[in-house]
Amino acid sequence: MKKIILIVFCLLAFPVVASHIVGGEFELVHLGNYRFRLSLIYYFDLNNNTFTRPPEVEEPTITVAIFRKSDNVFMRFVTLANPIKTRVSYTQPECSSGEIRTDKLVYSAELTLPASQYNSPDGYYVIWERCCRNYVIHNIVSEQPPNVNNPNFQNAAGQTFYLHFPPVVKNNTAFINSSPRLFPPLNDYACPYKPYYADFGGTDDDGDSLVYSLVVPLSTHSSESFPPLRPAPYPEVRWKPGYGMQNIMNGNPDLRISRDGMLTVTPTSQGLYVFAVKCDEYRDGVKIGEIRRDFQMLVVDGCPQADPPQILGKRSADAGFIWDENMNVTFANDVPDGDRCIQVRVSDLDSSKPSTNPKDNYRERVTIKAIALGFKKDLTSILPSVKNAVLLNGSTVDFNICFDKCPLTAGGGPYQVGIVAYDDACSLPLTDTLKITVTVEPPDNAKPRFVITNDVSATYPEGSPKQTWAVDAVDADGDAMDMFMVMQPPVFNFAQAGMTFKTTPQVGNRLPAEFTWDPNCTVFDFTNQTEFNLRFLVEDHDLCDLKDPDTLNFKLNITLPPNADPVISTDLPPGQLPPNTISRKVFESLHFNVSGTDADNDKLVLKAEGDGFTLAQYSMIFPGDTKPGNVTSPYDWSILCNNVNPLQKQDFPLRFILVDDNNKCRVYKADTLTVNVHVAPPDNLKPLLTVTNTNPDLTFINREQSIILGQQISLALTATDDNNQPVDGVRIELVEATGNVEPRGYLFAPAEGIGSAQTTFSWLPDCSIFENALYRNSYTFAFRAVDDRCFNIKADTLEVNLNIADIESRSEDFIPPNIITPNGDAYNEFFAMVREETDSGALVSILPPDNCIGKFVSVHIYNRWGKEVYESKSRDFRWYPQSEAAGVYFYTLKYSHKEYKGSITLRN
Repeated sequence: MKKIILIVFCLLAFPVVASHIVGGEFELVHLGNYRFRLSLIYYFDLNNNTFTRPPEVEEPTITVAIFRKSDNVFMRFVTLANPIKTRVSYTQPECSSGEIRTDKLVYSAELTLPASQYNSPDGYYVIWERCCRNYVIHNIVSEQPPNVNNPNFQNAAGQTFYLHFPPVVKNNTAFINSSPRLFPPLNDYACPYKPYYADFGGTDDDGDSLVYSLVVPLSTHSSESFPPLRPAPYPEVRWKPGYGMQNIMNGNPDLRISRDGMLTVTPTSQGLYVFAVKCDEYRDGVKIGEIRRDFQMLVVDGCPQADPPQILGKRSADAGFIWDENMNVTFANDVPDGDRCIQVRVSDLDSSKPSTNPKDNYRERVTIKAIALGFKKDLTSILPSVKNAVLLNGSTVDFNICFDKCPLTAGGGPYQVGIVAYDDACSLPLTDTLKITVTVEPPDNAKPRFVITNDVSATYPEGSPKQTWAVDAVDADGDAMDMFMVMQPPVFNFAQAGMTFKTTPQVGNRLPAEFTWDPNCTVFDFTNQTEFNLRFLVEDHDLCDLKDPDTLNFKLNITLPPNADPVISTDLPPGQLPPNTISRKVFESLHFNVSGTDADNDKLVLKAEGDGFTLAQYSMIFPGDTKPGNVTSPYDWSILCNNVNPLQKQDFPLRFILVDDNNKCRVYKADTLTVNVHVAPPDNLKPLLTVTNTNPDLTFINREQSIILGQQISLALTATDDNNQPVDGVRIELVEATGNVEPRGYLFAPAEGIGSAQTTFSWLPDCSIFENALYRNSYTFAFRAVDDRCFNIKADTLEVNLNIADIESRSEDFIPPNIITPNGDAYNEFFAMVREETDSGALVSILPPDNCIGKFVSVHIYNRWGKEVYESKSRDFRWYPQSEAAGVYFYTLKYSHKEYKGSITLRN
């Protein structure tokens, strides 16, 4: 025999990937004063245990994580310890030969959930992620990872265990709640083509409603053995082809669960199947919590064929037992206790059949049970003391079912019970049910009555005298009575409404009671409610304590005194009165007064608020005012750059509110006035940018200058801004520099100032500006002066054009000297490339000037035999040949791009 493997919210830290988890669930039990006991109930498969030691020794503690549901914020870890172990029994122990052995381990810890931390309306959840599930599951993808910690393996199926619980406080009041608990442990298997059933229903200590449904099982974020405890969302398992939520087990019918937790299926094939059950917890129609439980159901073949038992019923008037699935019986209230019974007879065809098991040879064990249908109640009392029997050789057994003289339902009407007969078939008992509709006439009883026979409906002006009503009740039988009052919607605070209700001890058959109401504004705030609906109920304690109260309804109204409406106004000019829009620009201001009056001279409160913003956000000032009769307050706003951005928000709707809530009855009355302020960018005069030439050797006309390489470019730039209130900052910057060749080597630094700024541009170009044998370039430099006036920046731009040419070098005008006479007469004493100026007598070079095309390199002088007699690398060379013989000498003038050659005659 195999088992159902149930896998639920357990946070265990096993060292390897394992497939021995049967299942379990969390319990969170309220202990008082925000203390809770958190428990993990964990079912452990002994047959598939991969540990060498028991699990409670291998894992003495378990750690779980709590997160806030609204935003998945981590709250804390909780360590659960001290596991208590018990062995789980079978529904039919004799059906097992040890195929399933399950231990139940309960780990627990007490913890405090402070109200200051656990007050989020959406509540919190506890989780644990564990990998991996069994690798032989039929309906989902669940394969063994290549190694035990392979987080990227996509075909592994883990389990995420989940418990959602509500906050510990709601509306500043402690919210007492314990999670659902006492879910039945499962230790059975299913058989092909045989109906399977299991009651998964738990109980709730707080009386909350529990609703069950099937959901997709959750997997884990990774295939690590112990994935990190991460917040939601959690991945779902992947169904194998052909399986899904509409076909979980390929059953006929397939797996289903009722709202109250009864799981049913008729499987059609063997295998191990995963499914998940969600238990939602509701209070007053609102969901407050949730438990998820994953399960595995094992379907095995080889289950013995069996016939279900049969149950028949017999009323006292019937001649014999008859088959009637829906028997009806009625008992008058004068029927003696021993006669308020029926008989049921149970038979089973298996008791007349041979069996390979000697224990079952021509015998069958049967048991009966009573269940309430459509209501909740323990029906053990209607069954006989002996509820089981062994049928031999086709025998039958009769049981007496006797009903109480009082109806089992509170209303006293007919109720329905089911008498279920169970046999001992494997793996689960087969059943037959006899449904009985029972009508028991209760003992005679006079219903309690209010002395006031008609409902009360009355209206009173505010300030009327206190009203009193005697709401006495009487009971003709003299039964003890209880009287209580309930409020009809809308609910209110009874005492604060000026109401009292009290009863005095019952005297005989009369229960005195008094209800009073003081309809005075000093007692109750009638701002939101002037109508009050109450219901009084009186119930007696008759023999059967049936619930059939008498009712008395009160509908009370109060009319409030008249109160003049407050009136709000402003001193804005007629063209700017609401609802018109007032326009202002940045750096301007807005001022006006708001006033309010009240004809009753009630205390007034004058205040202001922004529509979607606070006044403080934008440095608006409105002090407001509070006093009786008349109030006034100025509104001021200096619209500055640091408190507004009209490029993002231009309209600022203001709501001025005049409230009269201090009248006698504190009835809220208000008048409002709306002013929309539209803010535009500020006015702005753009700055002026000028440029001047500071090199007197160069001309500068229309911002254009022509330069020969080697001349210094020097410009002065000045920016002025005439804005004031406030004065703008201004900045000069170079925004673009273009030319035939990218300009290099110029000097410019941006400049800033308040109201004005100055800077310079200087440039001594060199040959690097010429490329591709082009020795004349034109450049354009664009300068900009920009101000910093917020949201309306303006700028002035100018361009400077620079034309730069290389130095001209004309070799055709170069005529070197060709004779020297170094005889000491001071004339032609040396050889050089100079000539004498006529006017000044100064020696000036006659060499072609250096430029970007070519530069002087050296001079070499040779005698007529080719021997070098002189060499120099200076343009200003001087050759004094006094020691040389007369004759012809030859020279070579080397430039970087060419050579000049000639001869010199030396005469002594």
